[in-house]
Amino acid sequence: MFRVARSRWVCVLTLIFGILSLAASLATADSSVRPPDAARPMKFDIPAQPLAAALQAFAQATGQSVFFDGQLAAGLESAPVQGELAPRDALQRLLAGTRLAARYADETTFTLVETEAAPLPAPMPPAAPTDAAAVPDDGNARIVQQAVERTLCRWPRAQPGSYRALLQLWVGPAGHVRRTRMLTSTGIAQRDAALEAAMSSLVLTPPADGATDEPLTILLLPSTGVSTDICAGVTPRAAS
Repeated sequence: MFRVARSRWVCVLTLIFGILSLAASLATADSSVRPPDAARPMKFDIPAQPLAAALQAFAQATGQSVFFDGQLAAGLESAPVQGELAPRDALQRLLAGTRLAARYADETTFTLVETEAAPLPAPMPPAAPTDAAAVPDDGNARIVQQAVERTLCRWPRAQPGSYRALLQLWVGPAGHVRRTRMLTSTGIAQRDAALEAAMSSLVLTPPADGATDEPLTILLLPSTGVSTDICAGVTPRAAS
């Protein structure tokens, strides 16, 4: 389970669609399947920069999903990461000196926690998909990710993997998304409209303590290289 700042529900949820483990596939969820090359060293070239930007660069390079409270990263600088490293080693190096550590929900999804010097813990089993994505007080990025994936896969014009978009969601007391705000366009007006419509159908467990004024910020990125079809087996909704 994840711990986030108590003053906010969720600030930033970065989702990388396309390079996900088979365990995240909506049709073949299986916690025994490990993502390809999850621990294999890869080449990194991430310069020192604001931590939020460095985390996005890390996510884009590795395909991992990053879930963190934006207030934790505010004003922090990352350490540079260069060379051939396993992703987790690279992430530890990137976070050096920030007093933050990564806490993994599974092999490809992590959040940040405040700690002086905490080692990366062993991965927790991925949460089973549910129709309503429960977001407990300390956050569960994987459950939110699965809910967003399932929803987008049902909307043909909004299926993920080929576009980039940044949006914010406001979740009402009953868990329904009551407002969607597109911070950046996907580049196609019809796809933007489909994305907003898809998000309006998303149902999440209500935020803790009635914190309905804090938006959930989601960054959708296109797939790269080797990718798993996360929409395999998902029946698209009938076109209206």
